[in-house]
Amino acid sequence: MVHRVGILLLPDYQLLDAAGPMAVLESAASDPGKPEYRIELLSAEGGGVTSSGGATLQTQSFFTAGAFDTVLVCGGLGAVTAQIDDQTTGSLIRHFESGQRTGSVCTGAFILAHAGCLRGKRVTTHWRYASVLAQRYPDVTVEADRIWVRDGAIWTSAGVSAGMDLAMAIVAEDHGASVARQIAQELVIYYRRPGGQSQFSALLEKGEASGRFSDLLGWIRENIGARHSVESLAERVAMSPRHFSRTFLSETGVTPARAVEQIRLETAREWVERGTHSLAHIARETGYGSTDRMRQSFLRSFGVTPQSLRRVY
Repeated sequence: MVHRVGILLLPDYQLLDAAGPMAVLESAASDPGKPEYRIELLSAEGGGVTSSGGATLQTQSFFTAGAFDTVLVCGGLGAVTAQIDDQTTGSLIRHFESGQRTGSVCTGAFILAHAGCLRGKRVTTHWRYASVLAQRYPDVTVEADRIWVRDGAIWTSAGVSAGMDLAMAIVAEDHGASVARQIAQELVIYYRRPGGQSQFSALLEKGEASGRFSDLLGWIRENIGARHSVESLAERVAMSPRHFSRTFLSETGVTPARAVEQIRLETAREWVERGTHSLAHIARETGYGSTDRMRQSFLRSFGVTPQSLRRVY
C-alpha cells in the first residue's frame, strides 16, 4: 500500500527542506514503477508557493487534501515569521490528533509548536533558532545539538540537509534498514547519521564569529583534558562569573558548561572516527577519565556508543 506524505510549504520556505526529504522518499521504490510513497505538496490555499531563493512549487490546499499517513512541515524564514492561518492550524491539529506521523524540517518546528503539536515533546530545529523556539514555547524541550529527534509520532530535524537524515530514518522504520541503506548508496549520502550527531561545530562557530570568546574557545579545545569551571573560564577573560555566564549564553546560545561538554564531545568524536587511538586513551585525553563516562556521554548526546560510531567509520 502506498504511504501518502504531505509536505507543507509556507512562503519563503527553504527549498532544500522540501527537496531533500522528497529525494529520499521518492527513491524508496521496490521497482521504478512502484513507489512506496506518494508525495504531495501542500499550502494554505493551494497554487504556487515561492521559496526564499525564488523557486515556485505548485501545491494543493491542505484543508481539502484529505488524510495523510505523514505530514512534514518545511522550514525557512517564513516558518519563523509567518502568521499561520486558522485553517492551516486546524488541518495540522486534525492530522496530529489522528495519531499519524507528524514532523518538521528545520524551522518548520515553529509551525508545529504554534499548532500545539509539540507540547511536552522533545524536539530539535536549526541551531540558529533553537533558543528562540525554546523561549517562545517553554512547554517544548528543545534539544539544540541533535540532527533529528523522534518523540512518539513527532519527528523533527535540524537545518536543511538534516531533513534527508530524518527522511532516511522514516524509510528505515517503514521498510527496514536494507532499503534505507540502498537509498543512501543511490543518493551518495551517509547511511543514517545517528539522530544525536552533532550540530556542535556550528553552535560554537557562532561564538567564535563574534570574536569576544574566540580565543577562549580555542584555548578550551587545546586544553580539553583539563577541568574547566565557570569561575576559571571567567577569570581567563577577566569577567565576573555571573556576567561571563550571561554574556556567553547570549552570544553562543549555550552555557559555558555546555560549551565545554560540546567541545569535549566533538573532540572525542573526531578521535573515535579517526581510529588512531584506543578508546581508553581518548577518554583520558579529552577529560572523561574513563571509557564508561565517555560511553554514557556518547549515548546521551549521540544515541550511540563510541564503539558503534567507530564501526560506522
